[in-house]
Amino acid sequence: METPQIQTTEEARKEEAVVRYPSLSIDIEDSDLIRLIDSRIKDSEDFYEGKLKLKKRRQRMEEFWLGKQVDESQLDAAWQLPYVDNIIWQDTETRIGLVAAKLPDIIVIPPTDDPVARERAMKIDKGLDIRINNENIRRLIKDGLRDNHLFLIGCVKVRWDENIGENGDFIFEKVNPKKLILDHTATIPHDGYSADNMEFIAEWIEEPVSLVCAKFPDKKEELLKKLRIIMGTQKQMSSKMRYLEIWFTWYDKEGNKQEGVCWKYGKLLLDKMKNPYYDWEGLNKGSKTQLQNFFPFPRKPYIFFNHMNLGNSPIDDTTPVEQSIPLQVNINKRGRQVTEISDNAVPKKVFSGTAITKEEARRVSNDPSEHIWLERSDDVNKAFTTVRSDPPSPLLFDDLVANRGQIDAKFATHSITRGETVAPAASGIAKQITRQGDLQITDDLVETVIVRVITELCGWALQMIKVMYNKDHEFKNMGKDGELTTLTLNQTSVDEGVGLQVRASTSDKTDRQNISLELAKAKVNDPLSLFEDLDVSNPKERTERAITFLKGQMDGYQSYLKFTGLDQDPNMNPEAAGNLANLGKEEAVNDIQSIKDGKPVESKGLPSPEYVQTLIEYVNSEEFRKLSPEIQQSFQSYIQELKNRVSQQLQPPVGGQPSPPAISAVPAGAEAIPPAGGGGGLPLT
Repeated sequence: METPQIQTTEEARKEEAVVRYPSLSIDIEDSDLIRLIDSRIKDSEDFYEGKLKLKKRRQRMEEFWLGKQVDESQLDAAWQLPYVDNIIWQDTETRIGLVAAKLPDIIVIPPTDDPVARERAMKIDKGLDIRINNENIRRLIKDGLRDNHLFLIGCVKVRWDENIGENGDFIFEKVNPKKLILDHTATIPHDGYSADNMEFIAEWIEEPVSLVCAKFPDKKEELLKKLRIIMGTQKQMSSKMRYLEIWFTWYDKEGNKQEGVCWKYGKLLLDKMKNPYYDWEGLNKGSKTQLQNFFPFPRKPYIFFNHMNLGNSPIDDTTPVEQSIPLQVNINKRGRQVTEISDNAVPKKVFSGTAITKEEARRVSNDPSEHIWLERSDDVNKAFTTVRSDPPSPLLFDDLVANRGQIDAKFATHSITRGETVAPAASGIAKQITRQGDLQITDDLVETVIVRVITELCGWALQMIKVMYNKDHEFKNMGKDGELTTLTLNQTSVDEGVGLQVRASTSDKTDRQNISLELAKAKVNDPLSLFEDLDVSNPKERTERAITFLKGQMDGYQSYLKFTGLDQDPNMNPEAAGNLANLGKEEAVNDIQSIKDGKPVESKGLPSPEYVQTLIEYVNSEEFRKLSPEIQQSFQSYIQELKNRVSQQLQPPVGGQPSPPAISAVPAGAEAIPPAGGGGGLPLT
């Protein structure tokens, strides 16, 4: 395949460069192509706006998601509240968060069972994991799902950007569905990529005039003339213009299906070429030419998010957001009624003009300690009273709760699934059934949308590697085990016949974790498998630490301290130090003086026999007996604290047995810790 020739100015290079292949010429007249494209675009726009009312529906769904649900000009009075309880936004974002919580697993299948082929497939697997399984793609997935819910379709575009790195690279970017014009006669295939049945996809592009001129230098003069730009000032050239990028299917004179792309501004065709992301020529290998493609045929570089599609057009026929709008309207109405009736239920004061003037009535407040004095009234009830209204009917509350529950059901995001506290009336089994049902519906969205999108992303990644990686590209990533992974891939890295498999399930993940924990409790699951199932970071290092810790009861945890590096840490806290003894006679003398002075003791270790002996000798001394009762109590409290600290360190791992306690009495109500008979630490409880 020929090396791409880049045509760009230095200014445009900062943003984007256009890839031009001299061999990708299209055998179709410009005028015929313009006429064909304009006709198809008009038919599609008439269908979407005339029959589907697409713009109006999208605007309504977007406004309800944003919370713009009440027209305040339609309220009956100024005191009415523009009440909005935006359940649509809450459930949409919860649903999207659940679906995109974990990206599906990607498996590259080698073309044969040969060890070399398997090793090469594993290398590609790691490369795809770096490019696809990351936070950027996760955000892209969430954005695409949100567009699908609000605009009936989400879209990701694959594009080669020559300005990335030294040799250029492919990128995935979100496309605003409002900027797309799709072939309305197409349907989303059940088997294949989501754009395969579309004969054209048009996208509105907004770029500075200078950049457009740099991308299409042959049409610069004509373009500026159409834009009525004569001098080409900096302000004019930096202003943005809109033009169409159209990926289309056409048939040549022999009836062969072809795929191309063109760019047009009005009736001016800026450029046209065959699909540049497909190898049309191949490489000569012996007596035959082999195409360097992962795809069996050229595809338009768009990936769509679809879920509730009846096959009438590429866009979905409805979404949970659209279905929930009538319920959301009723929720707002019921909530406003409850609020207004509650406000009206506050007692209202009624005054008689014969007993109190209007000015005096205005000075009456709601202060509960206030008293009202009436001079001109024999009967208080005739001069002043209150009028009460009925509180909101329970039926309003019931209807409000029912409507909220109906929206939750449409999104499969009940309160138990959102992690909220629910009424205790529901049993644990009922809560579990509700949550499991929500997760199963979420799994359907994962399997029918996310798995498909990730499959297409991976397929496009392999296609771009096969076609565009004519030079080495490095892939780098920090793995779960904290190891830096560096891969070098090029066109020859992807074997012919390599396959892809993508799979995921949110409920399966939860079940797998629960099963793994149960197996661990039954001691039939190894630590590495447990950590991998729990999806924790550094599973191998955690396994090594766990094994070293469990073996610590055999060597006083010295091997664990050495493995973790805690034996080299001078500030190691005593709880992490096992039975390491590092407090001697000098520390005991200092601690005794601190207690005598009424200061707190901050020991950073465990006592040696010398430390304990020094402490015992002092509490049995004549000087100790002369101390005030408060100081003696401080010594006793410190000794008890020291015993507890040692006891905690001597608690063995599961299966071990603690040493029996060794306690001796001392006079004056103090407790002493007897010294151990040698050894590094003090085995006391």
